[in-house]
Amino acid sequence: MKRYHSLAKSFVAFFIVSIILSASSLSQSWNIHVSAQNPKENNLQSSSLNQSEINDLSKAILDKYKPRVLEHLFGNKTIASNISSNSSIPAAIVVGVITPNGTQVSAYGNISKSNPTPVDGNTIFDVGSVTKTFVATVLADLVNQGVVKLSDPLEMYLPSNVTVPSYNGSKITLGDLATHTSGLPYWPSGWIWNKYYTTQQVYEFLSNSTFEDEPGTVAKYSNIGMGMVGQAISLKMGVPLIQLIEDRILNVLGMNSTGFAMNKTGILIPQDIKSRFAAGHMVGNESKLVFLPQEVQAAGAMYSTANDLLKYVSANLGLIDTKINSAMEETHSIRYPFYELQVPFPDPSGNESTPYAYEGLSWFSTTNLGTQVVWHNGGIDGYSSFVGFNPDKQIGLVILCSCFFTDVPPIEMLKIAVPFLLYYPDQ
Repeated sequence: MKRYHSLAKSFVAFFIVSIILSASSLSQSWNIHVSAQNPKENNLQSSSLNQSEINDLSKAILDKYKPRVLEHLFGNKTIASNISSNSSIPAAIVVGVITPNGTQVSAYGNISKSNPTPVDGNTIFDVGSVTKTFVATVLADLVNQGVVKLSDPLEMYLPSNVTVPSYNGSKITLGDLATHTSGLPYWPSGWIWNKYYTTQQVYEFLSNSTFEDEPGTVAKYSNIGMGMVGQAISLKMGVPLIQLIEDRILNVLGMNSTGFAMNKTGILIPQDIKSRFAAGHMVGNESKLVFLPQEVQAAGAMYSTANDLLKYVSANLGLIDTKINSAMEETHSIRYPFYELQVPFPDPSGNESTPYAYEGLSWFSTTNLGTQVVWHNGGIDGYSSFVGFNPDKQIGLVILCSCFFTDVPPIEMLKIAVPFLLYYPDQ
């Protein structure tokens, strides 16, 4: 059985943050994959873009990421280079880029073995922990409307018979949870991955959780913590979490191919989108979708498409004016340093520099103190994803892959995505 543990216990904490909603029992193999990689190969992502690549940014990024995926999947550069553009391989990739001039989408691979339709901007992928940014936006919107406060203790919104742990009298607040500074673990001890739990059982896991730090002091990633944000605001508003997200974000932006691939008790993919849902892959085989109990679905229950996520990024960048712009801006603001994310990335010269890392309301920020990149990635059985943007340069990026971190280490995606957003067009 699979379960999760805290970022702090990881050999390389950055990769665990990147491996959101992924199996901790396999973290050692991820680290081996990353550390065994030739540093010179990593620099290929930082090479300068020529004019043709600038004119088609999505294809340029796809052309940098795809070889890394294929080399990991096949373990041989020669074989990988000979794979045809839409061959039946255990992965599919879609890349979307947005600038003030519009959007670009490039794709590679097919939906599944049984459905050889090529993937595109309308293909649906599980996006895992990117879900957290939607939940944080709803939270910020409720704060702006005066419905809740970030300083409100979690216990205000849970049933009175639920014991929320406290630290020397310090109570966990909604703000602590949304910034990963609650002190709660990644998942509680004994949590079994992909298992149905009753509401009471989830609350018991919360009640029995032990603190790793005092609330409001140190940013360390917690799925159970962010799950409780969704549960709290759902109970406060008296409607399911997905309805809050639909009413306040999805319907506003016309994100008609985004939602939760599950209900309270199991996986549920709407019939009208099944033919567009890319099969996930693990160890070369198609994988099943993962179930999360309703009370923690805020941690990573969403599916989406590149086209829908580009709408979301456009709104976050302020390229379109919506009633949730101010709430989105609130989520971007830096609130805590996130030391475990301060790792080297290739700069335009090909050298590795170490930007500063921070935590906002769910969103991560990477900055060189001159520009800020806001981003979040996700990983759940069979899928990897990245959504990020540079507010100053007004450029955004979406990468979706039906590949799992056991096969393709998250650093492959991040070492392309973050430097692109941080340094473009200086590359």
